[in-house]
Amino acid sequence: MRGRSARLFAALYPSDEALDHLGLALSALGAVALDDGRPSLRWTPRDLMHLTVAFFGEVADGAAEDLGRALDEVADTTEPLTLHLRGAGTFEDRILFAGVGGDAEALRRLSAATAEAASDVGLRLDRRPRQRAHLTVARASGPRTSGRRKTDPRPTSPGLAELAHALAVYEGPRFTADALCLVESIPGAGRSGGPSYEVVRTSQLGVRR
Repeated sequence: MRGRSARLFAALYPSDEALDHLGLALSALGAVALDDGRPSLRWTPRDLMHLTVAFFGEVADGAAEDLGRALDEVADTTEPLTLHLRGAGTFEDRILFAGVGGDAEALRRLSAATAEAASDVGLRLDRRPRQRAHLTVARASGPRTSGRRKTDPRPTSPGLAELAHALAVYEGPRFTADALCLVESIPGAGRSGGPSYEVVRTSQLGVRR
């Protein structure tokens, strides 16, 4: 990790087969445009696709080492998960995601145990309610609508609802998630000025040390 702190999260990664299958499904959908003719979506690069288990935010180097050891302990007592990507939906008015099926309850337990382990080593986590397990597929381009109250409904950007509907029946191949990864998000280091993700520690699930 670089510098005195790093922006960290824990993640599981789908298999190459699962991502290949999803890629074929997405390519079949074609391009979608907003009403004004601009490209409507920024597709998630394949190398950034992951399932977030817990988000830690900015973590100092010393605390990151403690966090890594804590994640090792969580992984030790967690058996590998059998998962698959299935269905789709939208968050807010900007994000298109693929859902996750399979060992969903085990995934929820892993997420809770990971968050608890981070708290035990002194990290203050983002306590906002977590959305359902998902893989972000695309984000709508353009700024958010300003001046909207929290209670106002957020209309889904043109194209997102249609794509989510088209992917509603999607079901990908099963894969085994057997590695809990601690990942650094490096802002502005990716393509087109987006973030890049670097796996800085891998904890194998179900390995008794």
